Amino acid sequence: AGGDISMIGQFGVGFYSAFLVADKVTVTSKCNDDPVQHVWESSADASFTVVPDPRGNTLGRGSRVTLHLKEDAHDYLSESKLKEASKKYSQFIQFPIYVKVKKEMDVEAEEDDDDKDDEEEKDDVETKDEEEKEEKEEKKPTKKTVFEWEQVNT
Repeated sequence: AGGDISMIGQFGVGFYSAFLVADKVTVTSKCNDDPVQHVWESSADASFTVVPDPRGNTLGRGSRVTLHLKEDAHDYLSESKLKEASKKYSQFIQFPIYVKVKKEMDVEAEEDDDDKDDEEEKDDVETKDEEEKEEKEEKKPTKKTVFEWEQVNT
């Protein structure tokens, strides 16, 4: 039992360190065995509230921690700063820590193949210039923004 109390103490110290950068912390949590999702909220003034989430079950299960950052902590909104801090302070934590990152990906431009076939049937004679122009247009990739979870600790 002593190990459990120690672990709770470590969690408490680590969790309350969130108030170094946040005015308010909100934890939304959904237990698999409980049909109700709850919201815990505190402003580090030794008081907190726990209420059923008025939005209903948005998580399915698990927890989401939301830090309402102080004015002087907005640099933590930078993806690189967040990843750097997460990596630095979670190096001895064996549970995987993920940061949602924004990535730009090249994707092929999609064309409607049926329309292209119809055009080719209508126009049996094409010049070489038109064929080269079509090939160049087809090869232009477009940028797509995707968000994915990236593990920051090992």
